[in-house]
Amino acid sequence: QADLAIGVGADSARTAGVHSKPMGSISFVYAVAPHHPLAHAPEPLSDELIQKHRAIAVADSVQRGAGQTFGLLSGQDVFTVPTMHAKLDAQLRGLGGGNLPRCMADAYIQTGRLVVKKTERPQRNVPLHYAWRQTKTINQGRALQWWLSQLESETTRSALLDEHRSS
Repeated sequence: QADLAIGVGADSARTAGVHSKPMGSISFVYAVAPHHPLAHAPEPLSDELIQKHRAIAVADSVQRGAGQTFGLLSGQDVFTVPTMHAKLDAQLRGLGGGNLPRCMADAYIQTGRLVVKKTERPQRNVPLHYAWRQTKTINQGRALQWWLSQLESETTRSALLDEHRSS
């Protein structure tokens, strides 16, 4: 329902009247707090071992159609939170494990507040797009035109992808 969406998956942008362009990609790491039981488990972590521990997941906010689920295992206990920042906070507190964007987790990894664990599953690298509504009957507003111009810049796209750090 927005005129501009930043950081959507390629499939999310395939709707009539919606155009999209690639932004870049974001890599994810599986991370837990240093006091979480998986922090000292031998690597790579198997699905069987991960499944025995609670996962932290962000609720999908899709309003129509089926939501998407990534990295959850069948039968795994899941603690669902509303935002990525809440997910990060839950993982820092040791309430569970899960995949986090590397750029969001890096500061906590460097200070030892999160431990990255290798898993049997390959690390996720997700291509993201920005998408905007464009039809013949609706003129683009100045704000949308400004944003689309800014998003043409590699510097802007990179800043939106790489500088997403939590305070």
